[in-house]
Amino acid sequence: MCRWLLRIRELTQSDKLNLTQEFLAQMLGVRRTSVTLVAGSLQRAGLIRQRRGSIEIVDVDAMENAACECYARVRSHYDRLLS
Repeated sequence: MCRWLLRIRELTQSDKLNLTQEFLAQMLGVRRTSVTLVAGSLQRAGLIRQRRGSIEIVDVDAMENAACECYARVRSHYDRLLS
């Protein structure tokens, strides 16, 4: 979920993402309850702030650390292809 939120942040160039938990669940291929649990953990850790239909990334560095190592690799590959 961290990797996916970071990617959407890059594409929208905004820390505020208008996403519902239902939409996230569909995009990640999981149940909404799973998204609720993970989002709650991320919020308690201070990485995100969530409200109905909205998620704001408040600590990008911590979010990148929480994402899998593939995030940095995909980002590097993407940057290399576009440069």
